Amino acid sequence: MSPRPIAYVMEQTLGSITHYLNLRRAESERGVPNRWLPITYEPGRLPWTVRGSWLARRALAPIIDDVDGVFIHTMTLAPALVDLFHKKPVVISSDGPAMAKLGMRGAYGDPAEHRLARLAKRELYRQVFKRAAGFVGWSHWAKDSFVRDYGCSERDVAVIPPGVDLDLYAPGDRDHPLPRILFVGGDFERKGGDLVREVFRKHLRGRAELVLVTRDDVSEEPGVTVHRNLGANSAELLNLYATCDIFALPTRADCYSLVCMEALAAGMPVVTTRVGGIPDLVVEGKTGHLIEVDDEQALTAALSSIVLDCDKRREMAIAARADALARFSASANAKALFDFVRARC
Repeated sequence: MSPRPIAYVMEQTLGSITHYLNLRRAESERGVPNRWLPITYEPGRLPWTVRGSWLARRALAPIIDDVDGVFIHTMTLAPALVDLFHKKPVVISSDGPAMAKLGMRGAYGDPAEHRLARLAKRELYRQVFKRAAGFVGWSHWAKDSFVRDYGCSERDVAVIPPGVDLDLYAPGDRDHPLPRILFVGGDFERKGGDLVREVFRKHLRGRAELVLVTRDDVSEEPGVTVHRNLGANSAELLNLYATCDIFALPTRADCYSLVCMEALAAGMPVVTTRVGGIPDLVVEGKTGHLIEVDDEQALTAALSSIVLDCDKRREMAIAARADALARFSASANAKALFDFVRARC
């Protein structure tokens, strides 16, 4: 009997939307049909864990008998589906499990979680995860949380980054008088845009140009240009990646960073922070630099060293592109994901 499709239940928020689109593109290239169930975020009074997982249940329950297995991204969508796990094998994916993100709640504007609520949520997910056939973490930080916080077996958790379209994000013409530093972050403050701007004002104005891409109301000033609300993969955004020289994202809270992967693919050295799974992305001193959160002195030193040293900038650019080709191909990583899911289902 020919294998039946796998149902891919995909949360549609932030970087998970790009991940979903990349998987769909990779599926079309392979000619392997799956059942795709995108779950679009809907605001409401109940927590998204409740609303999202019930939306996922409504989508999955009618087709559960027609598939060989289920892939769920993210774990937020899993709780209301747990009674279906005995029907088909399930693989659960996360960019950052909830327990790993506890220290980031303030940066995201979320209130502190009561200890009892936190423990109850962890126990809920531990029971859900006991019935799963496997797990995918975007980073080793995510894998460590699956194992440490939820009792998953290390051998059941694969680390598979989402990847980036290497044809879209590639180096372009960088023949301009001053090196250009690019920042891309919708939430300007959480992503550290204010810190990049401050370092530029104090130390790099006249030695570099700063290009800010954000949705927030940020003003232009000498040496600083601002682009608002650019769509993912838009021609204007792709052109900025291709023509800027250095990528800066001193983010205060992130599980992972698709924009850092895009910058590496475009051949830019990346200066970013050691938060979440981001340390997996940068080879320190070779493809960029990792700093601590809110360390203005370290950000100044890292950016200045690349801005002022043309040879170093060129070497890092070549290494960044090569590393992206080796580790962050969306099509190659999608194949690894499809193969892992099929093997578990």
